[in-house]
Amino acid sequence: MMETLTDRMTRYLLKRLRRRAVLTLYERAVDAGLLASAFIGGEERNGTSWRVADQARYLLTGNPAQDRRVIARMIGMGRAPLQHGDGPVIFIGPDEDAADGVVTFECQTIGAPDEQQAGKTRRARRMKAGSRTAGAAPNIAFPYVAALLREHLPPPNPVHAAVALLVARAIGASLPDMQTLIEALRPSAPLVLLKAPVPRFELCVGMMLEDGLLLPFRAALEDVLRENPLSGRYRQQHSTVNRRKMKTLSGIAVEVTNDKDIRRQFRQTLLDEPAPILLVDETVSALTPVVTETADLVLECGGIDHETIAELLQICAGIPPKQGFAVMDDMAFDPAGLTLDDIALAIRPGRSAEQTLSILAMLIERLATEDGDERDGKDTNSRTRRSGKERAGAASSRSKEAAKKKPQDVGVEVVEPVAVNAVGGHEGANAAAGKPPTKDRLLSVEALAGYGPARDWALDLKADLSLWRDGKLRWDEMSTKLLLSGPPGTGKTTFARALCNTLQVPLLATSVANWLEPGYLGEVLRRMSGAFALAGEKAPAILFIDEIDNIGTRQGAGSRNYDDYWTSLINRLLELLDGASKSEGVIVIGATNLPEKIDPAILRSGRLETHVRIPMPDAETLIGILGHHLGDDLEAVLASAPAPATTPPRRLRPPTPINGKPPVRRKSVQKPQAEKGPRHD
Repeated sequence: MMETLTDRMTRYLLKRLRRRAVLTLYERAVDAGLLASAFIGGEERNGTSWRVADQARYLLTGNPAQDRRVIARMIGMGRAPLQHGDGPVIFIGPDEDAADGVVTFECQTIGAPDEQQAGKTRRARRMKAGSRTAGAAPNIAFPYVAALLREHLPPPNPVHAAVALLVARAIGASLPDMQTLIEALRPSAPLVLLKAPVPRFELCVGMMLEDGLLLPFRAALEDVLRENPLSGRYRQQHSTVNRRKMKTLSGIAVEVTNDKDIRRQFRQTLLDEPAPILLVDETVSALTPVVTETADLVLECGGIDHETIAELLQICAGIPPKQGFAVMDDMAFDPAGLTLDDIALAIRPGRSAEQTLSILAMLIERLATEDGDERDGKDTNSRTRRSGKERAGAASSRSKEAAKKKPQDVGVEVVEPVAVNAVGGHEGANAAAGKPPTKDRLLSVEALAGYGPARDWALDLKADLSLWRDGKLRWDEMSTKLLLSGPPGTGKTTFARALCNTLQVPLLATSVANWLEPGYLGEVLRRMSGAFALAGEKAPAILFIDEIDNIGTRQGAGSRNYDDYWTSLINRLLELLDGASKSEGVIVIGATNLPEKIDPAILRSGRLETHVRIPMPDAETLIGILGHHLGDDLEAVLASAPAPATTPPRRLRPPTPINGKPPVRRKSVQKPQAEKGPRHD
């Protein structure tokens, strides 16, 4: 029977799983002291060479039955001491009393087997330093030890095997032969769509790509939409060394993102360093033609069916496919709706086909019951495992709900401007509540003191905003982004609230600390995007970002933990600032005490390019501040000041003459006062 493309890809992917399991086993053997490893040429990218460790040459005897027990104990229980009857125990160490440079090794046998010479419980082996292997068994070589180690290979992970089968089927069902696949992947940055309507498929594919289980290398994943990684993992910067970069995209994320944003993100991705782009989709419905029609390669398969279950039983539990099919027929088993989570729970080594399929049937029934309770409005107090279309629909509804969140849900406080009435007072919330307007002075930029260039920028913006509203000025011709810096207490937040009243537009106040509150990268990025989106909905509006220096800088990569996390935040902020320049009506003001800690890209042209430093107030500024807060009471306060005291001038008594001569007035010489405080010579 001719081998199909699906069979060929299945065989290849299962070999990848076995190879990774063998390497993991070798690493355990290194920890146990059976093997030693080294990078070829001293570089990790050249591969790893393996050899038998010196200690193993004395622990192993060359007898497979004996050595099999020793290896099982060492890789299974570490370096636990062997019990009576387990065979020879060898203590290796230098003889400190040797004066001729000879190293002595002592071998003690406890309950030696029959093949060992009876009664020989102690022997000394002396040899020159550097020739320790002279006394070892002649057949203790790497192939011999490796063969014994492979006997302890665990069965494949059922989730990994299921993903491998789904990927192989997607390739076999979508392409005629292997040559077509090779030609499609030949470009430096191909766009590949891999679709399998199985929940958790996207996450598992991402994890397997990072672990080198699907491709002949470990991948460093970077999300096209700048969201959380496809694998859900976060590594520090140094962990991406010797990994090939790959851009990934989630089908669920694409389903809830508009086409305009997708095109913009793909454009930005293609402008970066070329890298393969893999779109993994676990939804049932078709994605937007923006990705399906432009992909270089579309690989698609169905969900988990009877054939997949039978193959998994054979691969992971050693159950023949015929037996698996027979049990499924007797049970009228329907695998529709199974998830990869269910596969991990049910398929275990040692379970029979009846046990495994009974567990799978129970999980499917539980899922149906939970979904029915949800439809009836009951709370099952459990996390349901949705399948395909249901999970995609749930993700879509969650995203739509996120778009309709209240301002506080995205870490934003909305401040409406105080309207100015005809008599010079002001109204706002009081007027809306039917209360008379207050007599306090309106907080506006015109009434502020000590802001210098920031005040001039605000007044120019007020004039430009009037022209923009009349259609006489384009938004991109205006200066609408500002960075305020200065010591704490210099009034950066006050300026933003005053500008709100001066321009008569709403103020949306947020901070980087509010964005970082959820902690999880995806939620943090959603808060950032939600703040800018809310400002766009209320345009024209002011978006005030406090503590913007907390976003950090990308210079000196690797200097802080989770550098990929912070780099993603900075990249998203740069994109949002660029987007704000293209969306009319959004005025962005950032505030910081430490402008030197902000990434230079944030301060470039088109972003927060206008930087105004606000110094501590001087005497004149303090007078203006006090005058503003006193308002109408200023004149009364000045009038209540006490008048200066008036005292008659002091009359000096004329000097008394001495011997008929006027006294000589001596100049008083002041003695130098002692310096206060310690002196530093």
